[in-house]
Amino acid sequence: MFTSETFIYLMKINIAFIVFYLFYRLLFSRDTFFTSRRVCLLTILVLSLCYPLIPFTFGEEQRAVIQETVSQYTTVFLPEITVRPDEAVTRFTVTGIVGLCYGLVASVLLIRILLQIFSIFRLMGKGERVLCHSTPVIALPAHVTPFSFFKWIFINPSLYESHDLQEILTHEKTHVDQCHSVDVMISELLCALFWINPAMWLLKREIRRNLEFLADKQVVTSGFDRKAYQYHLLRLTCTSAAAQIVNKFNVTPLKKRIMMMNKKRTSKMGLVKYALLFPVVGLLILSSNVQAIVQQNGEYASVVGKDSIVAKGIVMDADNKPLKNAIVVIRGTNIGTFTNDKGEFTITVKPGAELFFSYVGKKGQLRDVKDEQKLVVKMQDGVFAIDDLRSVSVDSTTASIRNSNDIFQVVESMPQFPGDLNKYLGRNVKYPEEAQKQKIQGRVTVQFIIEKDGTITGVTVLRSVHPLLDKEAIRVVQNMPKWVPGTQRGEPVRVSYTAPINFRLN
Repeated sequence: MFTSETFIYLMKINIAFIVFYLFYRLLFSRDTFFTSRRVCLLTILVLSLCYPLIPFTFGEEQRAVIQETVSQYTTVFLPEITVRPDEAVTRFTVTGIVGLCYGLVASVLLIRILLQIFSIFRLMGKGERVLCHSTPVIALPAHVTPFSFFKWIFINPSLYESHDLQEILTHEKTHVDQCHSVDVMISELLCALFWINPAMWLLKREIRRNLEFLADKQVVTSGFDRKAYQYHLLRLTCTSAAAQIVNKFNVTPLKKRIMMMNKKRTSKMGLVKYALLFPVVGLLILSSNVQAIVQQNGEYASVVGKDSIVAKGIVMDADNKPLKNAIVVIRGTNIGTFTNDKGEFTITVKPGAELFFSYVGKKGQLRDVKDEQKLVVKMQDGVFAIDDLRSVSVDSTTASIRNSNDIFQVVESMPQFPGDLNKYLGRNVKYPEEAQKQKIQGRVTVQFIIEKDGTITGVTVLRSVHPLLDKEAIRVVQNMPKWVPGTQRGEPVRVSYTAPINFRLN
């Protein structure tokens, strides 16, 4: 049975096939850059399969560094646990039946390819390996259309005159030398796997045609008469083929091949249009990650809120020199930014929020943001320590830091859960039935305090999704067994933790 992720992946691939085929037909199908077109078609197939796997990475490196800073300097984030509804055991489902039918058709098409390969090897066993005009071939006794498959050329030399035989061998040798069977096999396999998509079959047709254009071009440029060669093609239109996966000499429609042989060469300036493929790929990657972008923006909006202000400022060292790439984080969140080359930063926050500033080799600082007044932050040499959060001395332009003597974020010996925390949460978190009926899902972020005796207190929801999910997350955290308490300088202390619990519907 297909999972939802597999179904989405397949849908994205099929959409890409349609978009790329239309793009190819619009821009590339009429020029004479046959080699460039071959590369373009193969690139289209590879990109269609790979682009859904490319994550939207804009700002991800920055986000990773910021998240690491948050986990060290604000509150400790436990690994996220994903909760899904208990699946009812059913013998048949609609998606299961659809997936089964789809797989059966794909299996039949794949078996058909294997049978064709087997028939080619049978012909190879029946034929005799000989040299025709210095070209090694497999001579067949039967009346079969000349064809090639990977490095082998199959032909009955006795059926053709010397001149016609040379044309055929030149044509098929081009297929062999340029490894055209690789393109054919790739397109055949993808057609079997994505048989339901007409665009894939059309792309396969374009690949086969373009390979024939390449072979025809080689024959004409080798010195053979163009008209005589075209008449030769017409004389062979009715003979049968050994298999569909081979490169046949007389692939139809011949009208298109003859038109391409007689067409005037396209100006080299036309190659510029192939660069348009990259914007199309970029748009597909962007569309593939719309959900991630929306989710990221939603998380940002949930923390910042509607009544937000833009905090700007500059971060400098003790000698008033700007600090590049200093980290600026909204305390208690994963949201932050870096300073630019001039030490300047801009970030949107709630009024009254606290910004934490850190830099390698400097003591961290906390600053209140009350309005849009520009902040000037001077960072002193030193190493960030827990005491910095409790009693940082600042100059007259710095807001006082709230006393947090009772609660630590990072201590010398962190609290330890008695067992496997992920397994505990996975076993005990139950997806509320009413939330399942209402299709409610999302990530609930819960913060709690581990007391000096290891008990759990102060359970609060930092990021809410819905009261039903919030209530379940609070219940599970409150019912946790006692932890081994954290210690600082050998003394047990209170430590704050944050646990993200992700409720996801199947």
